[in-house]
Amino acid sequence: MLGWLVDPTHILGFVAVQALVALSNALLLNRLGRFPQTAAKPKVSLLVPARDEEESIGSCVTSLLAQDYGDLEVVVLDDGSQDRTRAVLAGLQFERLRVLEGRPLPDGWNGKAWACQQLADSAQGELLLFTDADTVFQPRTVRLAVNAMEATGADLLTAVTGNRVPTLGEQLTVPFMSWSILSLLPLAVTRLLPKSVAFTAANGKFMLFRREAYRSVGGHAAVKDHATEDIALAKSVRRQGYRWCLMDATRLVSARMYCGLMDAVGGFSKNLFALFNYRVLVALFVWTWLLTITWYPIGLVAATIATGNAMPLAPVATLALSAGIWLLASLRFGFPLHLFLLGPAIVTVSAFTGIRAMVLSQTGHACWKGRRLVARKPRLI
Repeated sequence: MLGWLVDPTHILGFVAVQALVALSNALLLNRLGRFPQTAAKPKVSLLVPARDEEESIGSCVTSLLAQDYGDLEVVVLDDGSQDRTRAVLAGLQFERLRVLEGRPLPDGWNGKAWACQQLADSAQGELLLFTDADTVFQPRTVRLAVNAMEATGADLLTAVTGNRVPTLGEQLTVPFMSWSILSLLPLAVTRLLPKSVAFTAANGKFMLFRREAYRSVGGHAAVKDHATEDIALAKSVRRQGYRWCLMDATRLVSARMYCGLMDAVGGFSKNLFALFNYRVLVALFVWTWLLTITWYPIGLVAATIATGNAMPLAPVATLALSAGIWLLASLRFGFPLHLFLLGPAIVTVSAFTGIRAMVLSQTGHACWKGRRLVARKPRLI
């Protein structure tokens, strides 16, 4: 079995399929601004949970208040911040802005889910747009999102957003999720199987719900102990027959998720095991396989160069396709073009972070922003 998996031609076949998925997704993943203007103008609640966000909350809220959409409100929940977040919010005096004081975290809840549920309970809009405090929205974003939601009939519209990665450490970590969506999530399959949750992506930085759909699936209360509450909600939406839609908002919404390598590793360690629904063997297999298809062809090419033999076609073709996928991801999502040279290192750092996330989760030490995440019982498969 192991020999079959590491056969160079089989690895090439997998990466070739991965490249076809990436090309297909690049065509199928609609940009948010491609839909016609709608006559419908439902009230939109822009909902922002904030905990220790003094450096970013001002620019985030200012960008939300600058939207060229008339009927909206911005609601920010200060979730027990220990820095100057509350002071920054107090300095923003706008009619369409409400600032809530977060209530104490109940047992069995993760902090972000609890903050989002409080925001939803307070919201007055027909549409609920959850985002993060580190995002910056272009002024037309909400208007274009409403156009897209009305045109597609989506009950949940989520989007890939842009990520600023100024440091090498951030370039080695943050792009992995966008690359995964592009090359490992076949959108064609999700459209053919609208109720299947096997290939479901979501981005907590952009989750636009119809209020009735959000309430019907139980809101954040239904996913209160999930570290990846955004994906869990998206799966509930699809499972219950509501329409889920994934789009590209990288030109409209941007964020700097983390500051440097260690901050990013710590941040992704809170949820990379949850992506596999806490299944140990599945997570181990995926990380091992990704490392294999990344490094085995490199090892074969290096060994060939060292021995002076003729260069084997399969590993060379695999490396070329892999680099092409990373280049396509950079072009589509606005990352630096040199990421195709960092691809093997990005996969390696992400695999390390994924294993770290598994260990932290199983030992009950997974935490974020000073609060321990609810421990979930792992399963073998």
